[in-house]
Amino acid sequence: MFRTLFRSLFAILALVACEKDITVELPFTVPQLVVEGFIEPGLPPFVILTRTQGYFDPLDADAVAAGFVRDALVTVDDGDGPIALDLLCTTTLTEEQRALLAEVTGVDPNLIAQVELCIYSTTNNSILGAVGRTYHLRIEQGADVLTSVSTIPPPVPLDSLWFQPRMLTADDDSVGFLWGRIEDPAGSGNAYRWYDRRISTRSGEDDEAVYRSGANNTFIDRYFDGGTYRFNTNGFRFPGDTVVVHFVSIGEAEYRFYRSYEANVASGGDLLGTPQNAQSNIQGGLGIWAGRGVHTDTVVCQ
Repeated sequence: MFRTLFRSLFAILALVACEKDITVELPFTVPQLVVEGFIEPGLPPFVILTRTQGYFDPLDADAVAAGFVRDALVTVDDGDGPIALDLLCTTTLTEEQRALLAEVTGVDPNLIAQVELCIYSTTNNSILGAVGRTYHLRIEQGADVLTSVSTIPPPVPLDSLWFQPRMLTADDDSVGFLWGRIEDPAGSGNAYRWYDRRISTRSGEDDEAVYRSGANNTFIDRYFDGGTYRFNTNGFRFPGDTVVVHFVSIGEAEYRFYRSYEANVASGGDLLGTPQNAQSNIQGGLGIWAGRGVHTDTVVCQ
């Protein structure tokens, strides 16, 4: 897409070159550290640390691999003192460990197979996530110091979970949507994010290795505080699919990031570029550090 835009720009310049000399100066942007980190109940923290790339920089496998920051000091403190996270790179992991890493982080297994992906985590069981605890993240890399704080909210269960065919016509049962319903706890600021993963199917589609969250699958109780809320998810499912749902409770700051990030991706941005519109909760950098309360359920689409 970027190369197409670049060629179009020069085509326009060529048309007007006979009338006036034009010099285009692209502004230089200083690369910034980008954090994608989370902690869930019973799991250690996971932190992916990269640097932003220029708009016209190449985005191939080598560039992605080079974007990972491998020399940072990353610590997480739950109130009992900071714990340093270890750097884990996919080339040092077994195939089973890489599959688990893909499932937990949501990183595409094909990407893991093609590039050396590095992540900060730990096997120290003293820093596992727990509902209600607050986690302070600190990252030191060169002269940069990044900090953030997040709390794991209590998970809110899905009161109901079901599949409903799209039914554009009376006999249309080809695809449909997943629907859910919750009883929102009283007190404004409860926010949610939906992830799902197909684990079996009769449609001929492959099973999915990771949980994914589509656009508009993040919402807050601004208009239904303390009430019942019924919603459908973005993305088709087929009759016969068995889908595992990760229904995640998050804080208001985390909600603002995910909603703005979804809008940024929809307009062509991402975290490897310069996510200028994403409302980060990272001080000193960009990205997200999220405590996530998780309710898991399974539905057979029928």
